[in-house]
Amino acid sequence: MTTTYGEKLEAALSTQIKVELVERDMTQKDLAEAIGVGRPAMNHYLKGHKSMPMPTFMKVAEALGLTPVTLMARAEARIQPESQSA
Repeated sequence: MTTTYGEKLEAALSTQIKVELVERDMTQKDLAEAIGVGRPAMNHYLKGHKSMPMPTFMKVAEALGLTPVTLMARAEARIQPESQSA
């Protein structure tokens, strides 16, 4: 089964959000409370069980003190090119 770029990006975004939480000594619960969603919903987003809606993503970035562009760029940097050999 081929993984799409979108699926890779969602996985990378979840990983990056977790990294940002650790760097800020925040928990998923802290983040959920800061943006007004339940902890179970945040857990589903970060485990990839549910796609994060764009308004929620914007709130997450803000709660982490980042612009959405910066958060997305950091996540995108985690995606390795399919082939680095030329």
